[in-house]
Amino acid sequence: MWFSIGKDGPQGGILTPTVFITYHADMPDFLSWCSSHFFADDLTAILAGQIGVKYTQQCLDLEKKLKLFFDQLEYYSRLTVQPINYSKTEGIWSARAIGSAPFEIESGENKINWIKEFKYLGYWISSKLRWGNMIKKSMLKIRQRLAMIN
Repeated sequence: MWFSIGKDGPQGGILTPTVFITYHADMPDFLSWCSSHFFADDLTAILAGQIGVKYTQQCLDLEKKLKLFFDQLEYYSRLTVQPINYSKTEGIWSARAIGSAPFEIESGENKINWIKEFKYLGYWISSKLRWGNMIKKSMLKIRQRLAMIN
């Protein structure tokens, strides 16, 4: 007997994230050449360039890896009937060299935006992996809450 199951689960509960993580437990094996991390229904992937080669060669290598990553992620999403939410898909470029990523990322028809910082699990991650912005935002929160008390 077959029955219809809606696409969404209850928000705020433990069931939906648990089912998502269990359903996608094979994704780290599928994308074994990069570091992927799940939290609830979010995926974060970390790709690294080659060490010991010129910066331009590192960029070319990383561009190829990102293309392969998005091709395989798109293939995986089609196999599992779990579409990628491209409106929430972003990339952050972290390098000692000054400047942003020297190339654009696309997945199919979707352009992936480069950002300078993002909030993940309560932490602000910047492209230079510095704590300054995190501390500044935490201090602002503390001041705002203290002002509410007074």
